[in-house]
Amino acid sequence: MRLVRFRVTGVDDSGPFQRVSGRGEGGETFDRLYRPQTDGLTTIPRIGALGYALFDGSRERGIVQGLEHAEDRPAGETGKVLYGPDGQKLRLKPGGEIEMKSKNGGAMTTVGDKLYLGGDPAAGHVFARVLTESGLSPFVFARVG
Repeated sequence: MRLVRFRVTGVDDSGPFQRVSGRGEGGETFDRLYRPQTDGLTTIPRIGALGYALFDGSRERGIVQGLEHAEDRPAGETGKVLYGPDGQKLRLKPGGEIEMKSKNGGAMTTVGDKLYLGGDPAAGHVFARVLTESGLSPFVFARVG
């Protein structure tokens, strides 16, 4: 087995399996290597993403894993974070809370059985109950101010 640092130069996502091309150590090039993905989650790595290729014998039969682009990855996060190329984040926070943020700053946070729109109570934001057809919701709150 041989492990090679790998930088993406191209992606082919048109077939049943994703194939990536890239450069390894010393400028060595690899074309259309198989990139297995986790069941239920698919991503297309950006050009320049860095990871590794693993080879067992032939250089044509390698697989590529562990790809990430340094400009996309939010540093210093706690919990588990799924992030997008434009700053979007879905964060599973310690303690069971969930936080979602969009590119333009929109946010939703769950705390227990309550949903907070526009911010996070832990950050000191102020919220008011949301009015529904049935009256004030005991579960949904919108950020004030």
